[in-house]
Amino acid sequence: MKPAVALLAALTLTLTACGAGLDGVPGQTLPDGVSEQDVALFKAAATQAGCVIGPAQADQVRSATGFDTAKLSIITQYLTLAGESTPTDSGFRLTSGSCANA
Repeated sequence: MKPAVALLAALTLTLTACGAGLDGVPGQTLPDGVSEQDVALFKAAATQAGCVIGPAQADQVRSATGFDTAKLSIITQYLTLAGESTPTDSGFRLTSGSCANA
């Protein structure tokens, strides 16, 4: 399985499972192992990749952040629960910041 496809599959599974002890409420504690800087880096990478992340953009986000699949999944789930991203058929769409109207 290509890395981009594996990343999107993990993101989709994580988003549908939603739970994992994450609050997802703005102002709440971030998931274990994730800092505000990590979230900011992720959001910047997703914005740079075009806000809608599918198979073609997944490797770009991974490369820009240096995060492994697990950390990318946790951040995506956190942002979804916080109302800052939404799942799509092939990945997710960042819906905050510069991507709010993209």
